[in-house]
Amino acid sequence: MTYQDVIEDSDIIDGLSVRYLKLFGLWKVINDYRTTGKRNKIIKITVLVSFILIVPYITFQCISYFKIKVDIQKATFLNLNSMFALQLCCRLLVFWYRMGSQCRLVNLLKKDFLNIPTQNRKAVDEMYKKISKTSNMCCTTYMISNIIIVVLLIAKPDTSVDYILYHTGNMDAITTGRKKILGGWYPFPMNESPYYELIFIYESICSIWTGLLLVVYFCLFFQVLFSLYAQFMVLGLHIGTLKIEDQDQVHKNDIKMYETFQRVLKDHQNLLRYSEELISVYNPLVTMTLGMGVLVLIIGALQFLLEKASPTFIIKILQVLMFQGIEVCLFCFGSSFIETASSDLQFATYSSEWYEASKRLKTSVQMMMIAAVRGVRLTAIRMYPVNRETLMADIALLTLHKFEFDVSSINEFPEEGIILFFYLTEEARLGEGGDLGLSRQAGSVSFYGGAINYEEFCCSETPHVGHRDSLWPGEFDFDHIAFLWNDTLTLPPWLKYDA
Repeated sequence: MTYQDVIEDSDIIDGLSVRYLKLFGLWKVINDYRTTGKRNKIIKITVLVSFILIVPYITFQCISYFKIKVDIQKATFLNLNSMFALQLCCRLLVFWYRMGSQCRLVNLLKKDFLNIPTQNRKAVDEMYKKISKTSNMCCTTYMISNIIIVVLLIAKPDTSVDYILYHTGNMDAITTGRKKILGGWYPFPMNESPYYELIFIYESICSIWTGLLLVVYFCLFFQVLFSLYAQFMVLGLHIGTLKIEDQDQVHKNDIKMYETFQRVLKDHQNLLRYSEELISVYNPLVTMTLGMGVLVLIIGALQFLLEKASPTFIIKILQVLMFQGIEVCLFCFGSSFIETASSDLQFATYSSEWYEASKRLKTSVQMMMIAAVRGVRLTAIRMYPVNRETLMADIALLTLHKFEFDVSSINEFPEEGIILFFYLTEEARLGEGGDLGLSRQAGSVSFYGGAINYEEFCCSETPHVGHRDSLWPGEFDFDHIAFLWNDTLTLPPWLKYDA
């Protein structure tokens, strides 16, 4: 291993806060490994204590299925808190086994990571401070939300021991039994002293320890991620200041520009190498975080669809969603920022008047533009892109259900009023085959023993409710229409589910 220098406070990007890492000793862990290549006592004790606390809890929940009666809601409830434990295990293992890579990636936090000319330093420092402020705000928001969740769990325990041991179904219907913090089962008489008190202390320690470590390690991973975004932005700013037309002596300045672009090209290649290493290290982290977030959404949606969700369960789901949602959003938005900044380098390079330079300089610039064509972004499962589009697609997929029907098969319309949230697919056609794209009118329409007048609806700003004759088979040549249906309503017989 190649040893590296200690990162001092003066080396870090202006405005970037690493006080969370210093407070929990993680900053010392990184610097010790950079200089000695060995893991210090802090990280060893942290991993040992974490697994001593976490592994028994996860094990007991797996055994619980064979020891107590469970239904869908209870099985979900028993494993909600296990998700946090599994995430902490994942982060500790990634940090432990990829510590060398993680300590190299911390170089991205340096303000002299790129070769920036002195005349551009002021603008660069301003950009660093602006991006650092955003990064600090995201980490602080995540920490505050996590502290709120932990405090609520401990201060207001609402899980009945009797429900865990003896009951299924609606949680709120069980008013007997002592209250505990987490929804976990243990192979002890949980409702008797001193086991109840010991379990309460154990769950309090687990909640505090897991919550704090999840915050600290996420802050480390996120700040490295956002620092990569900052370096791409600064490189784009530097490239944007390079103009051939500003040179007076063509030959002399062409040589100078060539040397400058060579340094820029080396910086960009260095950033790409760091990006590849970051994507490799973060892949299991992002996969776990995104997978857990999607799983929680599926669990919540399933409970609501089956009408099994009690108020207590809803509160628990919202707490988990608050935690998971912030992590998923920060990873997705951070990846999108990096993808945009790295792709914009191509345009910044093209705008440098490179086509007026010599052939040698043109070749260097073209190499830079080719390398910047493909933006950098995080991936899950090594191939699934993680960005804002992924986040929006997952939310839409998990919160809406798509139904289709063939208009020619409609024989009668429901008598009761039903609200449908809908859009017309690209396959839906009107009249002589004019396409109705997804960007056309959308809204809510009421059926009251009649049908939508689609001709008026598609051609006007306000949806209309017409008579049955306005959508009689054969009058309009629709192939099919897709509806987004409100889950709380009764499904009409003439709609069929399209999986």
